[in-house]
Amino acid sequence: MSFMVKTLEFNQILTKVGSYAKTERIRKEILELLPSTDLSDIERSLQECVDLESLHIRVGRIPLIDDFDIHQLLQYAKLERDFNMKELLLIRLFLSMEQDVLNYFREARRLEIPLRSINPYFERMHDHKSILDYLRKKMDEDGLIYDDASPELLKIRKEMFRHEKSLQDKLQKLLSDLGSYLNENVIVMRNDRFCLPIKDAYKNKIKGVIHDLSATKQTVYIEPEQTRSITARLESLKIAEENEIRAIMKDMTELIQEANQSIVENLDLFLAFDFISAKTRYAESISANKPRLNDTQRIRLIKARHPLIDPREVVPIDVEIDEHKRTLLITGPNTGGKTVALKTVGLMVLMVQSGLLVPAHEESELSVFEHVFADIGDEQSIAQSLSTFSSHLTKIVYMLEHVTDRSLVLLDEIGSGTDPNEGFSLAIAILDAFRKKNIRMMVTTHYSELKSYAYEEEYMAVASVAFDKKTLKPLYYLQMGATGSSHAFLIAKRLGLDETVVDEAKRIYSGRQTDLSRVMEKLSDEMAYVEQQKKTYLDELEKTKQAKAAYEQETHVLNKERDQVIRAVRKKEEEKWKKVIQDAEKLLDDLQKKQHLTKPEFADLKHRIRITDEHSEETVSKDRLGIGDDVFIIPYQQYGKIIESKNDRYRVVFGKFDLTFQASELKKEQNAPSESEPKKHKSSGGATPARRAPFELDLRGYRYDEVKPALDDAIDRALLAGTHSFRVIHGFGSGAVRSAVHDYIKRSVFIKSHRFGGEGEGLNGVTIITLK
Repeated sequence: MSFMVKTLEFNQILTKVGSYAKTERIRKEILELLPSTDLSDIERSLQECVDLESLHIRVGRIPLIDDFDIHQLLQYAKLERDFNMKELLLIRLFLSMEQDVLNYFREARRLEIPLRSINPYFERMHDHKSILDYLRKKMDEDGLIYDDASPELLKIRKEMFRHEKSLQDKLQKLLSDLGSYLNENVIVMRNDRFCLPIKDAYKNKIKGVIHDLSATKQTVYIEPEQTRSITARLESLKIAEENEIRAIMKDMTELIQEANQSIVENLDLFLAFDFISAKTRYAESISANKPRLNDTQRIRLIKARHPLIDPREVVPIDVEIDEHKRTLLITGPNTGGKTVALKTVGLMVLMVQSGLLVPAHEESELSVFEHVFADIGDEQSIAQSLSTFSSHLTKIVYMLEHVTDRSLVLLDEIGSGTDPNEGFSLAIAILDAFRKKNIRMMVTTHYSELKSYAYEEEYMAVASVAFDKKTLKPLYYLQMGATGSSHAFLIAKRLGLDETVVDEAKRIYSGRQTDLSRVMEKLSDEMAYVEQQKKTYLDELEKTKQAKAAYEQETHVLNKERDQVIRAVRKKEEEKWKKVIQDAEKLLDDLQKKQHLTKPEFADLKHRIRITDEHSEETVSKDRLGIGDDVFIIPYQQYGKIIESKNDRYRVVFGKFDLTFQASELKKEQNAPSESEPKKHKSSGGATPARRAPFELDLRGYRYDEVKPALDDAIDRALLAGTHSFRVIHGFGSGAVRSAVHDYIKRSVFIKSHRFGGEGEGLNGVTIITLK
């Protein structure tokens, strides 16, 4: 098999397709893709793209993530090596994607979308939700192992927490007791140990280990003897924690190793999805379709567009070659689109045989060829000392030696580059040699003699690239059945050649032009007009078909929606009616059991009779609201007082807020709680719970970037509840959380003042915030 992919620029197509791949392996596989000659394989590949495109329209794209190929990690599983945390996170991410893909196809089935050729992939997928749930139970998405990942880890971390609290308490007491010895009333970290900044003059009065000195030598950083045993125990617990975490990771590794084979099979399926998805997404970008396939070497392209030309500029062409007209001769002026037509046909064939949809009408037909030969453009070889003519002829020799009856040959400017008389004679002989091979062929030329030859040969069809004689510009589309002039005189005139020179050229040409040439030129003009009219009628017919199809589709959708609405209403009403009947029957049974009714029983029966009507009507507040009324504000779940009303809108004061509400958002309170009583309100089901300000905010264990949202929320709730101050516990630690708190305080417009905690309030491990 021989496919001249470089000459036809097919490698550029593959580069564009590969850019849509999610994994490097599939990207490389696409770049190395070669056309197939197996009709059934090609049909399957194309149908997969069509079916996936329909899924894209209805459900969206398959949720594959970038670089999900964990093939190397799964190879490690065979080596019985424990995964590290980064590897476990990658596997967890892969298993999360697996669930997304499974849910994607389940949703497609729920919507009753036919999966067709994609269904076998879905059927072979394994579900590893239990493994994913296990991983999620043991660690978060950042790789932090949860406290309750194992009983032993929970026990260790609880003990660590107790010791850390004990350490903080002792340090706080030391700060208080040794205040006169300290250069600064803070606790600092040196060599991962908690130290006190002792004045150099008192360093011998403090028992402990010196870990550092200040630059001025005035401060000695000492770890007190009283805390060393706690610190040593904490270090021991950290080692135990690390060992337990390794044991948990080993358990996770073993669970993954047990399912290694099924995970590998899923990975292979996802890689297949990546391959199909990349082809499909490229097809969507160029509005491609699946053509009809045949094995008779018939080519019938309708509105085919060169995929590498800007869609806004490319002009569609129609081309047809079959067993009766096996060779198509294309004529016309330079830069008119002859070469583009050759490349378009060649690319369409290579694309479809590589499983790619093509930018042509879905009624187009393409065949499967064993060879696609192309000699396009001037590729003269300086290294081999070959002229343009020699280069072309060398390729033609190779083609004649290797073609079979299932070959497509594309020749640009056949016989050019030498003496015209010898060139067209050689061209006719070459065409006749290819004719005997029973191949399919497209040829471009400027030779008038070849046009005459094509009209005489039954196996040849002719076409020309359209040219507007009024504007002197090429139109680029093909006119089947017509031969075109090179329009050299018109183009020369447009480019500014002196008119007398052009007229002289016309005089010389007319003397050499034969009667047959003049008849052919006139016939070509008439054929061009007929083709233009035919194209206009076909365009109108296509628009009519599309409008009809759109109308039928819209009617179908509307009928389906109408039927669904009717079924839903009928079902709902039937259920309500059944409920009414059941309630009535129960009511009758209750009445039959009674000799007489007490007043409470009678009231209860009246309520049960009216309950259906009450549930079917909207509850409308009949409260008459006025200035001075105490009201409950439903959206905020707070009490307030109306101070102004206008056009059914009420201005309400509550806490430090003064806002305007609609009547539907307020509920009049007959017995509003006094200032000394706690303001409580029992919310109905589904209502927002009452906002209560925290008396303290514990930030221990928070990261730096988690402090701001926590403080935002605390201040919001404090302002709503009218609380003027609250306590923020940030601990000592490395000082990062405390620094984040104080950075926030500096920028906040709601905070009036702040201070560190006093004796019994937590000292420097606490900040007291007062709001404005």
